[in-house]
Amino acid sequence: MEALLMLDQTKLNQIWIDESTYITIIPDAAYNLEVWENTSGRDHRMARMDYKYHRDTFAGFIYRLCPDINLLQIHKIQKQINPFFDLEV
Repeated sequence: MEALLMLDQTKLNQIWIDESTYITIIPDAAYNLEVWENTSGRDHRMARMDYKYHRDTFAGFIYRLCPDINLLQIHKIQKQINPFFDLEV
């Protein structure tokens, strides 16, 4: 039951990368950023990281998961993520 509640809460903190891949933000968790992919109507977690303390490696992290993304897109995603952690936009 707790896992279901957590999932419902994280849906409010989704940032879409493309039509099938999105990021969920869970500010109070140890791994507070998770990358999910929806294939065949099912979600599965691709990776997770502690964004608050390792945000300087975020570009490489996302690029390895989504090699078609460019740096400008990554920058725009970070601008959406930073307010969740009270970081500079």
